[in-house]
Amino acid sequence: MNFEPLSVATLVAFATTTLLLDMTPGPAVLRVIGDSLASGWRPAQASILGILAGNAMYCALSVLGLGALLLAAPAVFEVVKWCGVAYLAWLGLKSVRASFGGAGLAVRPALAARPAALFRQSFLVQSANPKSVLYFCALLPNFAGEAEGAAARIAILGLVSMVIEYPVLLAYSLLGARARGWLAGPRGRRALDALAGTALLGAAATVATASLRRS
Repeated sequence: MNFEPLSVATLVAFATTTLLLDMTPGPAVLRVIGDSLASGWRPAQASILGILAGNAMYCALSVLGLGALLLAAPAVFEVVKWCGVAYLAWLGLKSVRASFGGAGLAVRPALAARPAALFRQSFLVQSANPKSVLYFCALLPNFAGEAEGAAARIAILGLVSMVIEYPVLLAYSLLGARARGWLAGPRGRRALDALAGTALLGAAATVATASLRRS
């Protein structure tokens, strides 16, 4: 079996496209910002890992050739998507509501959670993100081509994409944590709740407006 490696030009084009997409604020970025505002940048690393795990799942489906089946059944994915939208909206509204608590309340932000919970929540959210499906099941395979060894090239590109995405999300988590450091006391905590909740509501709106039907 012959394996046709990826060319340098293809890798550069793919890396550039991926970096630009990663830097554009979307559900993953807003989720990480919300979690870093609520819990700090270290716990937010679990959220980042959850997002990358969701991406890895769709990359694996693409490697196995199942991505095309997912794209061919957008109605099925719509159910998953709206479950994710509802979950994000619920978390966001919960946090915004907490921001209106009394001065003696909200000792810590309403969304503060353990790393395991952040990982699980972010994985579920990214799994419901149509843009992740389109990226790994439609865009990425185009760079891999259809020659022999395409599955291996898809896996390589998927790994490259996650290596690129992690430092971008890390930077956003540090920005969120920096904003968190500026806010102290009960009023600051309520402001953190409002900011984190708004970020999650923005992520819910972004997921809601994306669809596999538009591909």
